[in-house]
Amino acid sequence: MPVSKYPYSDEQLIALVRQKDDGAATELVTRYLPLVRKRASGYFLPGMEAEDIVQEGLLGLLKAIRLYQPGKSEFAAFASLCISSSMADAARSALSGKSIPLRDYASLSEEGAILLPAGDPAQQVMAREQLAELERKIRTSLSVFEQQVLRLYLTGRSYAEISRLLLTTPKAVDNALQRVRRKLRSA
Repeated sequence: MPVSKYPYSDEQLIALVRQKDDGAATELVTRYLPLVRKRASGYFLPGMEAEDIVQEGLLGLLKAIRLYQPGKSEFAAFASLCISSSMADAARSALSGKSIPLRDYASLSEEGAILLPAGDPAQQVMAREQLAELERKIRTSLSVFEQQVLRLYLTGRSYAEISRLLLTTPKAVDNALQRVRRKLRSA
């Protein structure tokens, strides 16, 4: 098993995320990606791909990272609930036919699959190379504004917080994140 750069508890990582440590957020996503994938495997919905459900689970995880309040419960339990709720909401929404199909979205965390090397040193090297390639695509495909919005969103900021920090509107933030999803999927 690879040695983590962050040998901390989930709660300690949350504290680091709130101190703007991007690596701590990445570590949490890496830790919980197997849980997200396992939960996603239980969904079989027409018109939805497995990765669509994984994306929704990752969004639930990011929400958990952003909203977790130490002392009320363990992060693992809270994250599990947020992941499951996000997936269930997406499934209900997809089955209702009242929303845009999830297949039209791309994950903000497409690098998630490459952030979890299996422990084999060769796989770790490949994962690092894939991550470097993804970072290059982000730099070349996204505008400066889109990069700023993505970075702030991945550190757990809400649309309102991002809009205040970047002196724009929440709608502009939402639009930028939709463009990011489309660009990363096509890249």
